[in-house]
Amino acid sequence: MTKNEYLKQLDKHLKHVTKEDRQDVLAEYETHFISGQKDGKSEEEIARELGNPKQLARELNATLAVESAKSEGGSKNIGKAILAVMGLSLLNFFIVLIPAFFLLMILIGLVAIGITLLMFPVFLIVKAVNPEHGPVEHGDIYITIASIGVLMMLIVVLIVAVKWISKLFIKYLKWNIHVVKGSASA
Repeated sequence: MTKNEYLKQLDKHLKHVTKEDRQDVLAEYETHFISGQKDGKSEEEIARELGNPKQLARELNATLAVESAKSEGGSKNIGKAILAVMGLSLLNFFIVLIPAFFLLMILIGLVAIGITLLMFPVFLIVKAVNPEHGPVEHGDIYITIASIGVLMMLIVVLIVAVKWISKLFIKYLKWNIHVVKGSASA
């Protein structure tokens, strides 16, 4: 494979990469070809040493997506990072999918608990407005106040949990990329 073919393949498979990052990556690999030719290697030898441009692009996509998720945060960037790392290999798909699914279920469970606690004041209002359900008792008011207090604490826990889980998962994705790159070069 010639230098132009290699760089064209690499450019084709770089996805969701900013124009600046794309230019930097292509310039870096063009430099590899130039320095290799100065050492007396052919373009085919250099391309073989650099590896498959499609796999290299996958690794670069994953690395850049994780860096973007780390610096900018946000569920959209973290989702892109998860998908990019899952795309590295079939085994990696499951290695990333299972913890992501588990953590997402924990967050969904906490949100479901919050929605359930939010229903107590609604039921109290319905009971107060509709006389068919009987009078509002002191116990109803106490349970509603307690549920609002627990809901407020749960909101704080949920905010902290989302931040903590995001940071932890980004570290996991970085470690995963490092392991995949290490096994690919071995």
